[in-house]
Amino acid sequence: MFLKIKKTINEICFSYKTTTKNTEAMKNKTLTRYIMYDRIHQLRYEEHRSIQWIATFFKINFRTVKKYLDMSQKEFDKYIETVDERPRKLDQYKEFIKDKIENNPDCTSAWIHDQLKESFPFFPKTDTKTVYNYVTHCRQEFGIPKVIQQRQYFIMQETPPGKYAQVDFGEKKLRDGNGILHKIYFFAMLLCHSRYKFICLQEKHYDSQTAIEAHEKAFSFFQGIPHEIIYDQDAVFLHDENLGDYCMTELFKKYTNSRPYRVTFCRPADPESKGGVENVIKYVKQNFLYGRQYVDIDILNKEALAWLNRTGNMTKHNTTYKIPYQVWSTEECKTLLPWAPILDITMGKGHKVLKTNSIRYQGNSYSLPFGTYIDKETKVFLSEQSGELIIKNEFGNEIARHHIPPSRGNIVINNNHRRNKSVKIPQLKEELRTLFSYSEDIEIFIVMIEKKYPRYVRDQFQTLLNCSKKSDHQIAENALNLCVANNLFSANDFKSVLLKKELKSSVKKDSVNEEIKPLGDDVVRMMVNIEPNKSDINTYEQLFNKINK
Repeated sequence: MFLKIKKTINEICFSYKTTTKNTEAMKNKTLTRYIMYDRIHQLRYEEHRSIQWIATFFKINFRTVKKYLDMSQKEFDKYIETVDERPRKLDQYKEFIKDKIENNPDCTSAWIHDQLKESFPFFPKTDTKTVYNYVTHCRQEFGIPKVIQQRQYFIMQETPPGKYAQVDFGEKKLRDGNGILHKIYFFAMLLCHSRYKFICLQEKHYDSQTAIEAHEKAFSFFQGIPHEIIYDQDAVFLHDENLGDYCMTELFKKYTNSRPYRVTFCRPADPESKGGVENVIKYVKQNFLYGRQYVDIDILNKEALAWLNRTGNMTKHNTTYKIPYQVWSTEECKTLLPWAPILDITMGKGHKVLKTNSIRYQGNSYSLPFGTYIDKETKVFLSEQSGELIIKNEFGNEIARHHIPPSRGNIVINNNHRRNKSVKIPQLKEELRTLFSYSEDIEIFIVMIEKKYPRYVRDQFQTLLNCSKKSDHQIAENALNLCVANNLFSANDFKSVLLKKELKSSVKKDSVNEEIKPLGDDVVRMMVNIEPNKSDINTYEQLFNKINK
């Protein structure tokens, strides 16, 4: 009654049900169903297994087992003939899918799914697995296999010494003495010519700041800087690919601008273009970190340097058959760009900057230059020297210096920090020219201010602009003419002259020029109408200049 199947066929059936990705079994579903049918009957009626046991054995629903057991051989034959003819959920889209896979043989089912949703606004919500199965069915039915583009490779010549380096990140879980897992993240840089490598480890994801610190440690280790470094398009370095016009993070862009090397980014999803450092990542995981017990991150970094000096850079390379350290020390280190530290990597985690462009340190508040605060993550680095607090940015550049007061609770402010440097000096010049109708006097005044006060040009221009806007236009022009005529090239002088002009103007408006009719004799009457002599304002200005000198 039943087909007599050999034991090897039974094993194939079991293998098919337990291995869902068995592509060879998928090619002949009909044979597989016959094998399944026979094996179910054999287990049930010859080996007396329960229905649930059989369902568990094949990893199928017990209702399927019952359905197969209730069918005779003829009924099963009819079932097999009709099983593949049942309507499918996506049959109405068959021609569309066929056209897509014919024109794009290498397309994925996910792309087909998106095309269906884009082309048919009322396309029903469908599971991705359903689309995958139907696309596979269409490929088999119409004989359109998926084309896999095989990338062609070509052997490359050895790169010149000091020319290229590659950077990448890796991660690995290590257990401590108590069996607790710790996830470790590491940075790797490889000099392409010598295969001389450097690694740096930490307990958290790398960000732009920690990646920059790792670069500085690598350059210190290499005793120089390579001419070009190749990176992945990692969010640590980029926030937008922008069609090849890469937009680096603000911090990383500032850093690369301060260093002489050229930055190159791989194309997306193309790690093989920097296969050297990819092999370093694998090497570190399988050699240095493999089976290592974690104590703390400082000890791990010391062990890493010891491993580099013992194994990582002292073992003969499988491709060059040379020891990386020897090649680096004899050739490559001489061709690297000179390096000097610009980032004090011993400064610690930094000090948080408040939104008021200030910091709190040991009970006192200290001002910072306007615009230092960017966001909540803005930090500066502090050090004390000879009773002064020295404040540096992330690149080690000094941005402020304050005397440390002997007591606590003080607010220490450098008034120069109050200035808003967001307004550009050329913009202030143009505003002044416009305000004074592009007169010759304003041009002379601007040139002399830049010559006399090169460090305070912005303050001088802002003062001149502010007091001119508050005054009458004609009075301001007269004051400017008077200053230029008497060589008074200072915003403070202009302000003084302007105030005197305004005061004089207001007195003239308020005074009532009526002749006084005094009582008394003729002599008194004559004396009352005598107006005293008035000194010229130029005389006072010249006197003020002599005093100031």
